Amino acid sequence: MLNFLRAFFLLVLPIAPAAAAAPAEEAVQAKHARIELISQKPDFEPGKEQLLGVHFVMEAGWHIYWINPGDSGQPPVLKWQLPEGFHAGEIQWPRPERMQSSSQLADYGYHDDVLLLVPLRAPSFSISSSRALPVTLDAKWLICREVCLPDHAQLQLSLSSRSGRKGDQKTEALFASAVSQLPKPLPQGWRAGAESRKEEFLVTIHAGRRLNKVEFFPLDPSQIENAAPQKFEPSPSGGKIELKKSDQLLKPIKVLRGLLILPGGDAYRVDAPVKQ
Repeated sequence: MLNFLRAFFLLVLPIAPAAAAAPAEEAVQAKHARIELISQKPDFEPGKEQLLGVHFVMEAGWHIYWINPGDSGQPPVLKWQLPEGFHAGEIQWPRPERMQSSSQLADYGYHDDVLLLVPLRAPSFSISSSRALPVTLDAKWLICREVCLPDHAQLQLSLSSRSGRKGDQKTEALFASAVSQLPKPLPQGWRAGAESRKEEFLVTIHAGRRLNKVEFFPLDPSQIENAAPQKFEPSPSGGKIELKKSDQLLKPIKVLRGLLILPGGDAYRVDAPVKQ
């Protein structure tokens, strides 16, 4: 099912009827979602970085996918057309939700609305023109409920080299909320390691305090069984998580990469060395 959906997404989407291109800084109404390209700041500064955001507002019950979609689906794909000297980085993914439709399948993604953040670096040289500079994004994604639908749109916005303009408060609040949902490095003094057993990985977290509950979200596919229950055992200095190995894991791995998500929503990136 996973390979079929990904092949369908890649092969069918390019020939699907295109959603109408959005005028600068206007949203596109797509299949069961409204999509908009927005900027954290209205102006850019030479040599500085700022955030762009691709904002998905989905109809009730529909979802899109995280960088690791889980057992089905495909994450959004972004292709940029930028002014000379500008560079767009990789998507910064907010912490995802775990979506389990059955005892055999579980996915990772986003319901309701999500702002996918992308850092944009301006060139170090000054741009004397006062005209607005166009930023164009060709985005494609898979949106699912009981069925999955591929979709795509062209989104646009304009950036200016003028300075001193105030940003929109609603936009600033939206970016602040998205930034707060980005996974953070492990807190100072925390450590994590994994032991490879016959049918599971045992992840040990040393946090210097008792952790009552932790969920693990894998960054790499086909390493753990996404739908299997995760057994967490607290300890005075942290805790341990037992993760069932995926049937598709055919060779040993050196590092188990993922997110540790605590009650309340705090998410931490972890690269746990695996002891064989």
